Amino acid sequence: MNEEDTGKKPKKFPWFEPFACEGCGDCIPVCPTGSVELLDDENQKVPKAWVTNPDTCIGCGKCAKACIVGAVQMTSYVDMAIKRYKEEKRPF
Repeated sequence: MNEEDTGKKPKKFPWFEPFACEGCGDCIPVCPTGSVELLDDENQKVPKAWVTNPDTCIGCGKCAKACIVGAVQMTSYVDMAIKRYKEEKRPF
């Protein structure tokens, strides 16, 4: 269920900090909507997690809870976060 299905947006949204991400991928399997992916770039030593489909994210926070290094935080600035992921398709 996403914003388009309910007419509502989440109260919180994940905010990924690419510089802090260690590329472990623990946030990927816990995402119930598949909105988070690990992206690879030849200029980066490790892949970085990113919300690749902000329209399907439900703001559940499971990705933030799974991140043991704190590279994912939940923000109440939902509009700003959604805009960020739509404009910046990759964290690099």
